Amino acid sequence: MGVLLLSCVPCTSSCTSDHQVSPWGAARRPPLAAYIAPPDLDAQLRAIDVEADELGLELEVELRGALPRGQGEVVLRGYAGTDALGRRTSAVRVATPRGVVMAAGPLDSGRVDRSQATQLVPSLLPGEEPDATEQLGVFRSGTDLNGDGAPDVVLRNEAGELEVWAVHPFGAGAARYAVELAMPPRFALDVDQDGTLELAARTRRREGDPIAPDLLDVASFEGDRYTHRGSAARAFHAARGVELERPGGGGAGQGKRQEPPQDDAARLRRALEQAWHALLAGRPAKETLAALDREPVPPALQPAFSAHRALVASVVEVDPAGAPAGEEPRGAGGAPTRPRGASETPDRR
Repeated sequence: MGVLLLSCVPCTSSCTSDHQVSPWGAARRPPLAAYIAPPDLDAQLRAIDVEADELGLELEVELRGALPRGQGEVVLRGYAGTDALGRRTSAVRVATPRGVVMAAGPLDSGRVDRSQATQLVPSLLPGEEPDATEQLGVFRSGTDLNGDGAPDVVLRNEAGELEVWAVHPFGAGAARYAVELAMPPRFALDVDQDGTLELAARTRRREGDPIAPDLLDVASFEGDRYTHRGSAARAFHAARGVELERPGGGGAGQGKRQEPPQDDAARLRRALEQAWHALLAGRPAKETLAALDREPVPPALQPAFSAHRALVASVVEVDPAGAPAGEEPRGAGGAPTRPRGASETPDRR
């Protein structure tokens, strides 16, 4: 049997190991892409399917939209389920090729605070009819609803209050738009007929209220937020105030000149509505509220009037020194002036 003999020959410089050579090339460290999973929308949707099955959720609606600059698709899914107490629950999941960027709901059965929005609104159509938002139309979730270039997602909570979220342009997260309104938004209107919807809210009539003013507020999209301090919203309030100043203005018979209301409740209702729209149009607060306070109020109407007067006064802008700003708006009204961070998503439970 032959024997293989191995001899050890000292290495010359030509075979010496260079311990400074990196497997990543001249960069000497792995590129960032090595730590980032490649975009995979199907994988994100499969992960959502697994979670939905574990939570006992059923898919009710799926919408698809496009991310800007060719970054791929965004998929919105609305789910329904039943909690441990037998109550209907809802959940929303939004996915892009980069990940699941929104996970809202379902709310836990023991959760006391039910204010989180967890129901997907397929389309934000003008008007107050709840059924209208269940139809698919021009203002569909998953499209750019306000002209800032990002796909938007509309959510609703159990009380009917709306939230609008933007999907990050690169599909890496979602951010909720700040909304400046006297009351939480519940529906949308196109008050200036420009093809873009404003968020809206109005006082809800309470049983036994003898005055019951119709206090409507709107917020137009300005830069990075919805605000009733914007030009479109203020123009709406100014026009509404002018309408109310005309005889018979604001009633069911708009356009017909009628005699001014004679009973105290109707007179105070109109005065409150005029003051409301004047303040939101940017009229000086001191003069506006002084005119409202000059209205005679019978004792029987005093409690109701005082409550409505407080709501009207609450929309007065205040400058940093604490004095009414009149025609110099502070702008934010205490709310953030831009959407929250792009990585933010609602609590799941």
